Amino acid sequence: MIGCYTARELIAVGDGVTFFDLAPQLDYVHHVAQKVLPMVRGDIRELPALVEAIQSTRPDCVIHTAGLQGSRAPYYGFQVNLVATLNVAEAVRLCGVKRLVHASSQGVYDLKNPPEKIAEDWPSNGGGRVYQASKVACDEVLTAYAAYYNFELALPRFASVYGYGPYTGGGNVGIDMHAMLTAALAGRLAPMGPGIADRNDFVYVKDIAQGLRSITHAPRLEHQVYNLGTGVCASVHDIQLALRRILGDVQFSRDVSTRPRPALDISRARKELGYEPHFDIESGLRDFIAEMQRK
Repeated sequence: MIGCYTARELIAVGDGVTFFDLAPQLDYVHHVAQKVLPMVRGDIRELPALVEAIQSTRPDCVIHTAGLQGSRAPYYGFQVNLVATLNVAEAVRLCGVKRLVHASSQGVYDLKNPPEKIAEDWPSNGGGRVYQASKVACDEVLTAYAAYYNFELALPRFASVYGYGPYTGGGNVGIDMHAMLTAALAGRLAPMGPGIADRNDFVYVKDIAQGLRSITHAPRLEHQVYNLGTGVCASVHDIQLALRRILGDVQFSRDVSTRPRPALDISRARKELGYEPHFDIESGLRDFIAEMQRK
């Protein structure tokens, strides 16, 4: 999802984009990108395939968004999220790519006693969970790799991303938002699953895409880590009110609450990248519904 929307942002400003994917859903890719783009089929766990793909396209920048959330098999999860990310870094190094952008996450931050807004210098902690631990490890490994081999590295840390997507790599926020909207559009009771926290920095995928475009095109990166979100939290009540303004008398169910999460401090991305989110929770849901209906 993030890769496809970012590709749409990049081709809109004249960039050439090539996808690398194990099992691409071509209908979805064409729907989002709105253009047929080159596609290399391969597995990021296979370093030779990555090297061959990068050698054949000679990119200035590699944007790495592949990964798994919520894997119940820790060994497999670490193979995909950590070992394969090391493959991406090695392929970038071997092929002389100038810049690597790796999708990090708000999940790397220590949430035991968080501030109201989390800035990039807040401590990391995997919390004993596979996905979060793999993201913390990737940040550390890539930082050391880039310093040793002297390539540019960006580690954008996303807030909770939602939008129209296939969710093949998981993602409870997007999956639960999609299920809620699908039910609401059909006139059914709209479930608000546990992926929709009581309060959270919910960021629409198109804002993440324009943030990644800004990182890709920045002449110089003053920092490696940039928070990308909205900078504010929306609540379950905010989501309900917004959806009722859009669709009318929507009824909701809420079986499981998820503890509130703090917003991300996006002042660094604003100042250094010119990043500015365009979608609050209502406009994001409106656009999400429009994308679903366009399909």
